[in-house]
Amino acid sequence: MSLSPNEMLNDRYEIIRTIGSGGMAEVYLAKDNFLDRLVAIKMLRDQFQNDTALLEQFRREARSTARLIHPAIINIYDVISTDEEQYIVMEYVDGINLKKLMEQRRLKLTEVLDISIRLAEGLGHAHNRNVVHCDIKPLNILLDKELNPKIADFGIAKIVSNQTMVYTNAIMGSVHYISPEQASGGKVTSLSDLYSLGVVMFEMLTGTVPFNGATAVAVAMMHVEKPIPQLSQYLEQVPEGLQEIINKAMAKNPSQRYQTAAELRRDLLNLRMQLDPDQTNLELLAGREAEAGTKEAFSKTDTVVMQPVRTSTVDPDLADTRILQGRHTAALPEKKEPRLEDEIKSALDKLGKKHEEDKQEMAVRRRINYTRLLLAITALVVLISVVARFALGGSKEVVEVPNVVNLSAMEAKTKLEALKLKVDLEEKYGDKDTKPGTVLEQSVKAGEKRKEGSLIILEVSKGAEIKGVPDVKDMSLVKATSTLEGLGFKVGKIERKYVKDARIGSVVEQSPKAAEKAPKGTEVMLVLCEGDKPVPELIGKTQTEAKALLKAVGLELGEVRVVSDANVKRDVILTCNPDAGTKLSKGDKVDITVSDGGPSSGGYIDFAIPGNKLCNVEISVRDSNGVRIVYAGKKKGGIRIRQKVEAQGNAMAILKVDGRVVEEKPL
Repeated sequence: MSLSPNEMLNDRYEIIRTIGSGGMAEVYLAKDNFLDRLVAIKMLRDQFQNDTALLEQFRREARSTARLIHPAIINIYDVISTDEEQYIVMEYVDGINLKKLMEQRRLKLTEVLDISIRLAEGLGHAHNRNVVHCDIKPLNILLDKELNPKIADFGIAKIVSNQTMVYTNAIMGSVHYISPEQASGGKVTSLSDLYSLGVVMFEMLTGTVPFNGATAVAVAMMHVEKPIPQLSQYLEQVPEGLQEIINKAMAKNPSQRYQTAAELRRDLLNLRMQLDPDQTNLELLAGREAEAGTKEAFSKTDTVVMQPVRTSTVDPDLADTRILQGRHTAALPEKKEPRLEDEIKSALDKLGKKHEEDKQEMAVRRRINYTRLLLAITALVVLISVVARFALGGSKEVVEVPNVVNLSAMEAKTKLEALKLKVDLEEKYGDKDTKPGTVLEQSVKAGEKRKEGSLIILEVSKGAEIKGVPDVKDMSLVKATSTLEGLGFKVGKIERKYVKDARIGSVVEQSPKAAEKAPKGTEVMLVLCEGDKPVPELIGKTQTEAKALLKAVGLELGEVRVVSDANVKRDVILTCNPDAGTKLSKGDKVDITVSDGGPSSGGYIDFAIPGNKLCNVEISVRDSNGVRIVYAGKKKGGIRIRQKVEAQGNAMAILKVDGRVVEEKPL
């Protein structure tokens, strides 16, 4: 889409320059003048706005994506969805996408693992909220200066996946990463994202995608049928366990894959720690969220169950018992008259022994008192945290959020505030049928439970946007379509007519005319110039016949492509480009595709002649070139006849006896 520098969107976003372009949308760098920050704006092309159900899914997916808050996912700031325009305002990442990084240099193994772990965390966050990306590929993974990955394009890819997929060169960028179930038209689930992530990991490790071919169809079939290439074909050393991770992530059968992103992250993290435990990022070890499948780092607010404090001292009661026992079993002095020296020594010994016993008993009691103090402090901290939690939020009532969509902003605000809910209003353009000031969407769905004081964001319509129709005369259809869609208009009915001196295929008329004002989303009717030499009907004709027919109307035979078709005679035309009836200028060329009649076959064929009488025998061959007789004569019944034959494509040998078909054999 084509937005000009300095052009304003929503009276807020000032376009700076184009930073990306794809088959579905244009991406612009813009400045949010309200918050004074750089943002990225993805503007959806209008060919995706012709289906009401498709538009509703885009709005639902975009709203769902806006609620994904994770460091590995691009933040969504605003979603604009009207009849005239569909665009998303998102976080701007100052860096490059993963595809460009891989083109610049080969990634280190540790870099691959670090990036993959964070991508698994981001996908796990989305999958836990029932959001499936459907288009995981390097172009949709942005990297900042520190190589922190951020997944982009959530939700939009889901729209394409629900349409009939046509395998052309236009989707070659995605077909290399689609899962077998996507390639075969099966159900897309969160496991499809894990397969695509496995392909991305393979490419980061080897520098190439696992499956590649000349056409998108060929690549898609490889995902379904071909085995996963071995990393050892590309790497000199493959760490133990790495191939097993790739094999499980890219299993053909979804039931044999990792069943959650958390499982994949766990194996990647284990391998990362085995390779270089000292350099493993602490952030990876802790995990960005509990959803990632690993326990969060210890928090000061966590409840901790403590084991009883163990002490190396003895129980004081037991100590007293032992002291008493020691006193009881002490040796008694011999019964003799004590001497003065002995009495003094005995008194000193008893005094010293008593002093030592008192010291031991005091130490035991001191340690026990310290342990009791620690337990008391712990209990007090737990009690304070419980009381604080109750005082700060535990006493708030839980209310059911009502439905306020299609109400006026004032009515909705009054209704929500009556339930003690906080309300914030965000304006955006609505469609032409929506009255300005009407609530288009609410951040919390009706029926969900929230505590009093919770914030509810309401998206309020500010009416439809009116713009000037651009001048697309003399442009090709492709350029005219891009110009119109870039300003929010649609290509309507297309007519053709011959205009002398005008370039074939260019726009010669448009309605509404250039500079006329119209609501965004208006269909613009185009008239294209065509030639005056119609292409004749060539399908079913031979090359010689086609050349003569073209020459008769002033045209020439162009490229001749031969394909194998066993059901069509050799040299017969299967397709032509342009189609019959298309008007061209004198001397223009028409390309054709002809059949080669299929692969040739030949050899000997045996038939048994029935009966025992002399009869008329005929052997014929039916193939892509028609029916022809290869033998005719008289033979006596009861014998076998052997005949050499040659054929083209799917062929059948036929035996007739006295004019009646007796037997048919394929060649």
